[in-house]
Amino acid sequence: MNVFDVPSDPAFWQDPFPFYQAALSQSDGLLAMSSGGYAVLGYDALFELGRDPRVEGFPFPAEGLGADSDNIFRLLQWGLFAMSAPLHRPLRQAVIAGLSAVRIGNLQEFALAMAREQRAVLAAATTPDLLEHFTKPLAARVYCRFVGLDEAEVPGIVEAIDRIGDQFNGRAPEGADLANRSARALLAQLERCEAEGTSDLIRDIAAKLPADSPASASELVGSFVFDNVEMLSTGLFNVLELLMRREAFSDELADGTFTRKAAVQEAYRLATPATLTSRIAHEDIDWNGHHIVAGSPLMMWWAAGNLDETAFPEPLLFDPNRANNRHLSFGVGAHACLGRHISSVVTEAAVGALLVEARVRPLGDTVFLPQLTRIVERFAVHLD
Repeated sequence: MNVFDVPSDPAFWQDPFPFYQAALSQSDGLLAMSSGGYAVLGYDALFELGRDPRVEGFPFPAEGLGADSDNIFRLLQWGLFAMSAPLHRPLRQAVIAGLSAVRIGNLQEFALAMAREQRAVLAAATTPDLLEHFTKPLAARVYCRFVGLDEAEVPGIVEAIDRIGDQFNGRAPEGADLANRSARALLAQLERCEAEGTSDLIRDIAAKLPADSPASASELVGSFVFDNVEMLSTGLFNVLELLMRREAFSDELADGTFTRKAAVQEAYRLATPATLTSRIAHEDIDWNGHHIVAGSPLMMWWAAGNLDETAFPEPLLFDPNRANNRHLSFGVGAHACLGRHISSVVTEAAVGALLVEARVRPLGDTVFLPQLTRIVERFAVHLD
């Protein structure tokens, strides 16, 4: 079996397609890793194994992340992408019930209003930066709206998420204590909401939790604050960056070449903000002639599957009208992203506010950081 590890070539982070293409041309989409386990790159392999109930989340270590990260562990240990069955199912169902009971109905309306307000902030900035002045605060505002927090909390939430993210990506090891304290503050904030009954979302989740639930509703909401803010911000950035470089984009929308919804989903396919996630085989699995041994880690390379030409002919072509554009940017199966609908609607609103009602141009090249969420350090823009 061929081997695929995270490429050491710096060029990978700027243009991963040639690396995926080379690996897929020599395999059926399932490759070994030199460290053990498997890299899953092909669309069919990702779709089938991602939906296989024997492929579960890759939980955080039971012993935690170390004394200097105990609050980060407390904040993230109940992440629904990581937990395994049978614990995972009732907690996921409670979160789904909470999200369904509130906030979804008028999401489109308030997302557009927030996007317009953030556009004004971006326009007023001395040196407008798409991440600092638009995507990060917009993602945090959406989170606050869903949880029931005051928007005055937005700057602190953005700062906390940045600090925690820097720790996970090894970008600021000297800031471990600050990141851990930030996680503690986020938890305390949510625990207060639960105790005081000020969050409809936390209340609705609590009502659906089994009596013997090991996690409280505030802990479950805490577990997805990181994904909700960081990954929504990253998704917003990637889609906007891709679409604003298409000079004819607003004209194509206006003349009906494609719909905004279709354009956003095609941009998510091409950009794939989360390059991969980790899963683990809880039983022996035979797939396409391969025997996957129980306990083997599986690195699910969603970005590679989205550029697999067997599923998407001419995979680098921006074509919102593709037939059967069932991309993998939000994962599949029992651990698929619960925020898919929220992310899509908010992104459509952001596209409307920045690229339809206004014109935003990038200033300079896009240089992606060497980390598994596809993001940059900063991104200067100009509003026409």
